[in-house]
Amino acid sequence: MKPIYLSWLLIVLQVCCQHHPRDNIGPDGHGDKIIFEDQDSPLEEEQGKKTTYYEKIAPNNADFAFRFYRHIASNTAAKNIFFSPFSISTAFAMLVLGARSETQNQIYEGLAFNLSEIEKNEIHKGFHQLIHTLSNPNNKAQVEIGNAMFMNETLKILPKFLEDIKSLYAAEGFSSNFSNSTAAEKQINEYVQTKTHGKIAQAVENLDALTAMILINYIFFKAHWEKPFDPYNTREADFFPDANTTVKVFMMYRQDFFNFLYDHNLSCWVVEVPYKGDASAFFILPDQGKMKQVESALSSETLAKWQTSLTLREIHLFIPKLSLSTSYNVKDLLQKMGITDVFNENADLSGITGKPNLKVSRVSMALRIIISITNTKKNLASYNVMESNVSSGAGSATFHYYTYIQIDYIPVSYEVMNGHYWHSLG
Repeated sequence: MKPIYLSWLLIVLQVCCQHHPRDNIGPDGHGDKIIFEDQDSPLEEEQGKKTTYYEKIAPNNADFAFRFYRHIASNTAAKNIFFSPFSISTAFAMLVLGARSETQNQIYEGLAFNLSEIEKNEIHKGFHQLIHTLSNPNNKAQVEIGNAMFMNETLKILPKFLEDIKSLYAAEGFSSNFSNSTAAEKQINEYVQTKTHGKIAQAVENLDALTAMILINYIFFKAHWEKPFDPYNTREADFFPDANTTVKVFMMYRQDFFNFLYDHNLSCWVVEVPYKGDASAFFILPDQGKMKQVESALSSETLAKWQTSLTLREIHLFIPKLSLSTSYNVKDLLQKMGITDVFNENADLSGITGKPNLKVSRVSMALRIIISITNTKKNLASYNVMESNVSSGAGSATFHYYTYIQIDYIPVSYEVMNGHYWHSLG
C-alpha cells in the first residue's frame, strides 16, 4: 500500500473513560445551588441505556472545540495550531458561576450551550463528573485536571460562589496581594510551575493593583502508544509545513493494522492511533489544496461519521518528529464567538462579589508539543501546554495545558490629587 506521509495533521484526542467511580461527593445545595448525586448518576434512561451528565454536555464541548478551531484557524494563516478546548471551556464554566444577566447568557451561548435544551445545573454537574472521571487514577491514561483561583486579599467574595467553584470544580483558593505585583506574580508562577511538573516558569506577568482575581485551569495527560514506533525505523523525509515550503524532518514509521478511512466527500485520509487504555489520537491528512474544505467541515457530526466508518487495515504510517510551541491571547477570538460583555464595562459578574464591579481583562493560553523517539526518555513541556514525551522502546505522549483568566476591578472614576492619579473601585 502507498505510504501515508502526514504533511499536515490535526489531532483530536478522544478519551473514552469506561470506569466510573461511585464516590458520593457533595454537599447538598439549597435554592438554585447545585445538588450533587452519585458520580455516574444517570440523567435519564432510554431503552435501558443510562446517560450521565458529562455525556450530555459532550456534544456541546465538541461543538465549542470545532467552532473555536475555525476561528483560530482564520486568524493564524500558515501557522501551526494547537489548543485545549476543554481547558478553555472549563475555565469559563467556572467564571459563569459568577456571571449574571446578559453576561451569563453570552458565556453559555459562546460555550455552545442552549439553555432551552439543557439546564445550568446539568452543565456544571457534567463538568464536575467529567473532571472526576478523567482524573480517575485507575485509568491507564494518566490525566490530572486542576483549577485554582487567586483572589485579591481585599476582595469580598460571596460564600455561594466560593462554595460552588470549590465543590463543583475542586478549585483551590489562595489569597494574593496584587498591589505588590512582583510578589503576586511569583506566587502564581510558582504554583503553575509545580502543577506543570516544573515546565512552566512564567505563566502570568504585568499584574497590577486593578487585578482582582486570577482563575486557572491546568490539564496534564500522559499515555503510552498501544503500538509503539521503533526508533530504528525513523528515517529522514520531506515535510510540508505549508503549500510553498518543504523541509527535511525525521519521520517515525510503523507498518501495522490501524483503523483507517478515506473520506471521498472531504478528500482526506483519517487514521486512528490508539494509546494504551481509553484514549486515541486521530490524524487527518487532507489532499493537496483541500485543507480549507476539511477545516470548514469539522464538526462533532463529521467526527462521529468517521468513527463509525473506520475499518482495520494494514498501512505504512509515517508521523513526523516535531516540536511545536505557541501561545494565544484568546480574548479577541472569544469576542468574535459572541462573548463580549464580560470584557467591558457592561460586565455583570455580580455573582462573585454581589455587585457588578469586575470584568475580564485577559484570557491566555499557551502550549508546546514534542513528538519524538530517542534512546533516552525526554519529558518536555510548556504553557496551556501540549507536550509530547516519547521514550525508547515504548513511546508515550504527554500533554500539558494551561489557561488563565484575569479579572480586574472596573474603575469607577479617576481623580487627580497632588499631581497623581487615584482611582476608586466599584
